Amino acid sequence: MAIMRGLKRAAASKSEYAEARFSGGRVRALRHSGEEGQSAVEFALMLPMMMVIITGILIFGIYEMQILALTEGVSNAGRVLAVSAGQTLDPCATAVTAVTGAAAVLNPANLSYIITLNPVAGNLAVNNHSYPQASCLSANITSPPSSYMVSGGTVTVKATFNACSLQFYGNNLAPGGCSISQSITEVVQ
Repeated sequence: MAIMRGLKRAAASKSEYAEARFSGGRVRALRHSGEEGQSAVEFALMLPMMMVIITGILIFGIYEMQILALTEGVSNAGRVLAVSAGQTLDPCATAVTAVTGAAAVLNPANLSYIITLNPVAGNLAVNNHSYPQASCLSANITSPPSSYMVSGGTVTVKATFNACSLQFYGNNLAPGGCSISQSITEVVQ
Protein backbone atom coordinates (compact mmCIF):
# COMPACT_ATOMS: atom_id res chain seq x y z
CA MET A 1 0.00 0.00 0.00
CA ALA A 2 2.78 2.36 0.78
CA ILE A 3 4.30 1.57 -2.56
CA MET A 4 1.05 2.46 -4.30
CA ARG A 5 0.84 5.76 -2.49
CA GLY A 6 4.43 6.56 -3.46
CA LEU A 7 3.71 5.73 -7.10
CA LYS A 8 0.60 7.91 -7.08
CA ARG A 9 2.58 10.81 -5.60
CA ALA A 10 5.33 10.34 -8.18
CA ALA A 11 2.83 10.26 -11.02
CA ALA A 12 1.04 13.31 -9.67
CA SER A 13 4.25 15.27 -9.27
CA LYS A 14 5.32 14.39 -12.82
CA SER A 15 2.06 15.60 -14.26
CA GLU A 16 2.16 18.76 -12.13
CA TYR A 17 5.74 19.34 -13.27
CA ALA A 18 4.77 18.85 -16.90
CA GLU A 19 1.81 21.19 -16.53
CA ALA A 20 3.89 23.87 -14.84
CA ARG A 21 6.57 23.50 -17.48
CA PHE A 22 4.05 23.74 -20.30
CA SER A 23 2.30 26.77 -18.85
CA GLY A 24 5.66 28.45 -18.11
CA GLY A 25 6.73 27.81 -21.70
CA ARG A 26 3.47 29.27 -22.95
CA VAL A 27 3.94 32.37 -20.83
CA ARG A 28 7.54 32.67 -22.02
CA ALA A 29 6.45 32.27 -25.64
CA LEU A 30 3.77 34.92 -25.25
CA ARG A 31 6.19 37.26 -23.53
CA HIS A 32 8.87 36.97 -26.28
CA SER A 33 6.64 36.92 -29.33
CA GLY A 34 7.43 39.66 -31.87
CA GLU A 35 10.92 40.37 -30.50
CA GLU A 36 12.88 38.36 -33.04
CA GLY A 37 13.12 41.40 -35.39
CA GLN A 38 13.87 43.94 -32.67
CA SER A 39 17.64 43.94 -33.19
CA ALA A 40 17.20 44.43 -36.94
CA VAL A 41 14.93 47.43 -36.32
CA GLU A 42 17.38 48.91 -33.80
CA PHE A 43 20.24 48.46 -36.27
CA ALA A 44 18.21 50.11 -39.05
CA LEU A 45 17.50 53.07 -36.77
CA MET A 46 21.11 53.43 -35.61
CA LEU A 47 22.83 52.91 -39.00
CA PRO A 48 22.27 56.46 -40.36
CA MET A 49 23.53 58.03 -37.15
CA MET A 50 26.58 55.76 -37.09
CA MET A 51 27.34 56.57 -40.74
CA VAL A 52 27.15 60.33 -40.07
CA ILE A 53 29.50 60.00 -37.11
CA ILE A 54 32.00 57.77 -38.96
CA THR A 55 31.96 60.00 -42.05
CA GLY A 56 32.46 63.09 -39.89
CA ILE A 57 35.46 61.49 -38.24
CA LEU A 58 36.92 60.67 -41.67
CA ILE A 59 36.34 64.20 -43.05
CA PHE A 60 37.98 65.89 -40.08
CA GLY A 61 40.75 63.28 -40.17
CA ILE A 62 41.53 64.25 -43.77
CA TYR A 63 41.49 67.93 -42.78
CA GLU A 64 43.91 67.26 -39.91
CA MET A 65 46.13 65.25 -42.26
CA GLN A 66 46.33 68.27 -44.59
CA ILE A 67 47.26 70.53 -41.67
CA LEU A 68 49.97 68.14 -40.50
CA ALA A 69 51.34 67.67 -44.02
CA LEU A 70 51.62 71.44 -44.53
CA THR A 71 53.22 71.86 -41.11
CA GLU A 72 55.79 69.18 -41.90
CA GLY A 73 56.49 70.67 -45.34
CA VAL A 74 57.03 74.19 -43.99
CA SER A 75 59.19 72.86 -41.18
CA ASN A 76 61.36 70.97 -43.68
CA ALA A 77 61.67 74.04 -45.89
CA GLY A 78 62.80 76.16 -42.93
CA ARG A 79 65.40 73.59 -41.90
CA VAL A 80 66.71 73.21 -45.45
CA LEU A 81 67.06 76.98 -45.91
CA ALA A 82 68.63 77.40 -42.47
CA VAL A 83 71.53 75.15 -43.44
CA SER A 84 71.77 76.31 -47.08
CA ALA A 85 73.60 79.63 -46.64
CA GLY A 86 76.00 79.96 -49.53
CA GLN A 87 74.94 76.58 -50.97
CA THR A 88 71.79 77.47 -52.89
CA LEU A 89 71.38 79.95 -55.71
CA ASP A 90 67.58 79.90 -55.57
CA PRO A 91 66.21 79.88 -51.99
CA CYS A 92 62.61 80.08 -53.15
CA ALA A 93 62.86 77.00 -55.36
CA THR A 94 64.69 75.17 -52.57
CA ALA A 95 61.86 75.98 -50.16
CA VAL A 96 59.15 74.94 -52.62
CA THR A 97 60.92 71.66 -53.33
CA ALA A 98 61.17 70.95 -49.60
CA VAL A 99 57.48 71.72 -48.99
CA THR A 100 56.18 69.68 -51.91
CA GLY A 101 58.51 66.80 -51.05
CA ALA A 102 57.35 66.59 -47.44
CA ALA A 103 53.68 67.36 -48.13
CA ALA A 104 53.08 64.96 -50.98
CA VAL A 105 49.36 64.63 -50.14
CA LEU A 106 48.78 68.31 -51.00
CA ASN A 107 48.30 69.42 -54.60
CA PRO A 108 51.23 71.77 -55.42
CA ALA A 109 48.96 73.86 -57.67
CA ASN A 110 46.97 74.92 -54.59
CA LEU A 111 50.00 76.07 -52.58
CA SER A 112 51.27 79.64 -52.37
CA TYR A 113 54.39 80.86 -50.60
CA ILE A 114 55.91 83.89 -48.94
CA ILE A 115 59.66 83.62 -48.48
CA THR A 116 61.15 86.31 -46.23
CA LEU A 117 64.92 86.68 -45.91
CA ASN A 118 66.51 88.94 -43.32
CA PRO A 119 70.29 89.13 -43.66
CA VAL A 120 70.74 91.09 -40.42
CA ALA A 121 70.94 89.33 -37.07
CA GLY A 122 68.16 90.40 -34.73
CA ASN A 123 65.39 89.98 -37.33
CA LEU A 124 64.45 93.64 -37.67
CA ALA A 125 61.42 93.98 -39.92
CA VAL A 126 62.99 96.95 -41.71
CA ASN A 127 65.64 94.58 -43.12
CA ASN A 128 63.15 91.97 -44.36
CA HIS A 129 63.06 91.02 -48.02
CA SER A 130 59.70 89.33 -48.71
CA TYR A 131 58.84 87.45 -51.86
CA PRO A 132 55.16 86.49 -52.12
CA GLN A 133 54.85 83.86 -54.84
CA ALA A 134 52.24 81.53 -56.13
CA SER A 135 55.12 79.22 -57.03
CA CYS A 136 58.84 79.72 -57.22
CA LEU A 137 59.41 77.12 -59.90
CA SER A 138 58.50 79.33 -62.85
CA ALA A 139 61.13 81.05 -64.99
CA ASN A 140 59.27 84.39 -64.97
CA ILE A 141 59.32 84.74 -61.16
CA THR A 142 62.03 86.68 -59.42
CA SER A 143 63.50 84.60 -56.66
CA PRO A 144 65.16 86.17 -53.66
CA PRO A 145 68.88 86.42 -54.14
CA SER A 146 70.96 83.96 -52.19
CA SER A 147 73.11 86.87 -50.98
CA TYR A 148 70.34 87.65 -48.45
CA MET A 149 70.95 84.30 -46.76
CA VAL A 150 73.69 85.37 -44.38
CA SER A 151 74.79 83.40 -41.35
CA GLY A 152 73.04 84.85 -38.29
CA GLY A 153 70.19 86.26 -40.36
CA THR A 154 66.76 84.67 -40.51
CA VAL A 155 64.60 83.03 -43.10
CA THR A 156 60.81 82.77 -42.81
CA VAL A 157 58.79 80.38 -44.92
CA LYS A 158 55.02 80.74 -45.02
CA ALA A 159 52.92 78.38 -47.11
CA THR A 160 49.17 78.52 -47.67
CA PHE A 161 47.06 75.65 -48.96
CA ASN A 162 43.87 77.00 -50.54
CA ALA A 163 41.95 73.82 -51.32
CA CYS A 164 41.45 71.98 -48.06
CA SER A 165 38.44 69.70 -48.11
CA LEU A 166 35.61 70.13 -45.66
CA GLN A 167 32.73 68.72 -47.70
CA PHE A 168 30.27 66.70 -45.61
CA TYR A 169 27.44 64.98 -47.50
CA GLY A 170 27.38 67.74 -50.09
CA ASN A 171 27.46 70.53 -47.50
CA ASN A 172 30.48 72.79 -47.35
CA LEU A 173 31.47 73.19 -43.69
CA ALA A 174 33.65 76.18 -44.64
CA PRO A 175 31.42 78.21 -46.98
CA GLY A 176 33.85 81.14 -47.07
CA GLY A 177 36.55 78.82 -48.40
CA CYS A 178 39.00 76.67 -46.60
CA SER A 179 42.59 77.80 -46.29
CA ILE A 180 45.42 76.45 -44.16
CA SER A 181 48.53 78.54 -43.47
CA GLN A 182 51.71 77.53 -41.69
CA SER A 183 54.94 79.46 -41.21
CA ILE A 184 58.32 78.99 -39.61
CA THR A 185 61.27 81.28 -38.93
CA GLU A 186 64.75 79.78 -38.74
CA VAL A 187 68.16 81.30 -38.06
CA VAL A 188 70.53 80.80 -40.99
CA GLN A 189 73.60 78.82 -39.95
